[in-house]
Amino acid sequence: MLNKLPNESNQEWKFRLIEEKLTGAINDDWQDIVEVLNLNMHRDTLRKGSIFFLEIKDYFEKKFKDGMTNEQLDEMKQLEKELFKLKVQLSDERRELRRYMTHEARLDNLLQKLLDEIKDDIHINKPLQWVKPLPSHTSKGALALLLSDLHKGMVTDNYWNKYNDEIFYERLNQVRNDVLEYKDLLNVKEIHVFELGDVISGCIHRLTKLSETENAVTSTQKVAEALSELVSVLANNFETVHYYNVKGNHDRVAARKEEEVRTESFHSFIMWYMEMRLEKFENVIFHKNDIDSEIIVAEILGNKYYGVHGHLDSVNTVINNLSLMLDKKPKAIFAGHIHKNFENEVHGVDLIVNGSFGGVDDYAKDGRMTGKAHQKLLWITEKGRKGTFFIEFN
Repeated sequence: MLNKLPNESNQEWKFRLIEEKLTGAINDDWQDIVEVLNLNMHRDTLRKGSIFFLEIKDYFEKKFKDGMTNEQLDEMKQLEKELFKLKVQLSDERRELRRYMTHEARLDNLLQKLLDEIKDDIHINKPLQWVKPLPSHTSKGALALLLSDLHKGMVTDNYWNKYNDEIFYERLNQVRNDVLEYKDLLNVKEIHVFELGDVISGCIHRLTKLSETENAVTSTQKVAEALSELVSVLANNFETVHYYNVKGNHDRVAARKEEEVRTESFHSFIMWYMEMRLEKFENVIFHKNDIDSEIIVAEILGNKYYGVHGHLDSVNTVINNLSLMLDKKPKAIFAGHIHKNFENEVHGVDLIVNGSFGGVDDYAKDGRMTGKAHQKLLWITEKGRKGTFFIEFN
């Protein structure tokens, strides 16, 4: 019975309903109790806050039988403080969850509105044509293209590297041409494109920020279109194109790392855009990161491969960490971030670190961290990696 009994105080009424709910004397939902008591709290807050109710009630009933000493009264006051802390924590958790969900809903809504506005215009003024490739009975194996550290929007001109908006497109064209050349040479029928983060220059370092010519939003829009066009060409030449991506540290919205919210990243827009742009390409498969937003889990010809940007990992521990975290040893792990060619093997698992597409910038130069601008193309068979091809930029 949820109604208040005659001569029953509000507190006695509340405690009775909680006890009857916990003991199964009533089958009403916690929400019913919240409403009948007119409580200003969520049903889960009441449920969680009542978890120790029966134990506490039993404890104090035994104490009151013989009277309470000063020590026991102090203990009761301390317990009351702990219960109040629990109530505050539950309230904070509820507020944080509501803020997070509101943010996610707002982001999804903004992205969808943006895509709806540009969708018709892009398809009419700049259509991407798809012609289904003819299947080959002799082709086998696969290619894996590693794209990382594109740093769209960065401008630099030093002894080791020159990079700007024009060179960005030149290098992407070179990637396309080299991939198609190796496709014919190796007679493979599918390609897996791993976009490993830092596709825009972002604003995490002051030197980097000073070298930008485009803001992060514009850079993200242009790189999303450029990658869509690249994938459209691949889809017209390979029987199947698999696309994966993971964000990097330059993609974040906040300039300061301590202000970063994991869900806030310009990188989120890219997959949305590409799916819309290539929605008529039946042989393009976009893979989402179901386990963790910053870890790619892929399967190529029956074997597992993992992909990360690399800013959360060490080259010395990433193989052991990811193998244990994901409870399965992969054939290889792909990464970027450190802007240089690096490979290692631990217990049969290859770590394959990609080079930087953008090359040496002022931040890297001043830190004495120069390296060759390049990307990697891997030849994959059922046994694993069979070959590595370097796409080097002049």
